[in-house]
Amino acid sequence: MGLSPRIEAMGGSGISILDNDVALGQTTPSLLNAQMHNGLVFLFADYFSDINSIGFSYARKWKEFGVLSLGIKSVNYGDFEYNDAVGNNVGSFSAHDQAITLGASKQLNEKFTIGVNLNVLNSQYESYHASAISSNISATYYNIEKAFTSTLLLKNIGRQLVSYTDKKEALPFDVQLGISKVLQHLPFRYSLTFHHL
Repeated sequence: MGLSPRIEAMGGSGISILDNDVALGQTTPSLLNAQMHNGLVFLFADYFSDINSIGFSYARKWKEFGVLSLGIKSVNYGDFEYNDAVGNNVGSFSAHDQAITLGASKQLNEKFTIGVNLNVLNSQYESYHASAISSNISATYYNIEKAFTSTLLLKNIGRQLVSYTDKKEALPFDVQLGISKVLQHLPFRYSLTFHHL
């Protein structure tokens, strides 16, 4: 459930792309930068079977503190028939997920930026409810002369607060390393992301 069609087209992982796309900071907070000041992105996607996704993200440079961002994402899976054990329809129910993200980044010098975000996650499927709190921490190296970017991301640090059942589940913690390079004489960028390090 992302906010950037470009990142979704890359398999959901564009952690080493540094430009003015505000949506990048929702997963990788160290990509938040001054070019995103007052940047706003909206998303609405209408999938098959009444599934739809909506979201927005906003970023603002805050004096000397750094760049702050706020994002909200929601997926609605539509209405489902509620049937009993023998197949009689006894009503309907809905299912949906939401995520609220607060992020911040600080540029340490002209080449290094660090960032952290806080995610509040909520999920409701019929009478089953779950919520969690998580954080992503990242550091980005950017060499403007060589058009090279590298990012280390610690993703989904946190825990479940409320579980669907009596058993609490672990969040899918992941360590990722991404590198990208813009070619000097061609309008292309190479990008590699290593997962589960």
